[in-house]
Order: sequence, then structure tokens, then C-alpha cells
Amino acid sequence: MTLQSASFQVFRAEHGVEALSVLDAASPDLIITDLNMYRMDGFEFVSRVRQRPEYEFTPILFLTTESSEDMRLIGRDLGATGWLLKPFDPEELIRVVKSVLQ
Repeated sequence: MTLQSASFQVFRAEHGVEALSVLDAASPDLIITDLNMYRMDGFEFVSRVRQRPEYEFTPILFLTTESSEDMRLIGRDLGATGWLLKPFDPEELIRVVKSVLQ
């Protein structure tokens, strides 16, 4: 099962710079990002998203291979709502997304 098959509309971007452009055209209820991206890492992306007033309270989840507690704390301090590890169970991701959006 995927987010799309669970009736969520999904906007995709290859990296943080492109994701910021996607946010100019879309108004997502939730943002899921990786930490390790080229052109702009996830920390910089989250920081820039949180600078936009319209996304001040939008939930942001990291979905990443990074498991370090230090990385999680940095993400939280930048405004991330949650941290999920790859590999992940797609059904668990859907449960987390539904929970965060309630």
C-alpha cells in the first residue's frame, strides 16, 4: 500500500530546492522529507519551510536512514514533527500520517 493508494495526494521533489518550488504551487497538509538530499539537505529544507508563515504549523516528518539521536534532536529543534527510519513498513507510514493529520 502506498500513500496514493490510501487516498492521499502526493507531490514529489528530487531535492530540497525543487521541494521549495513545489510548496509555491501546492499547499500540503503534511511534509515528508529525507535528510540526505543533494542541492539542499533536509535540515536546510525544514529550516526554510519553517520560515514561511503559511507552513509554521504544518507537520513535517523525516523519513531517512539516519538513526543518530543527535540528528533527531537537530531535526526536532528545526521544527520537525517526527522521525521515521528507512527501511520502513508502508502501512506503518500510512498509520503515522493519519495519526499526525488528526
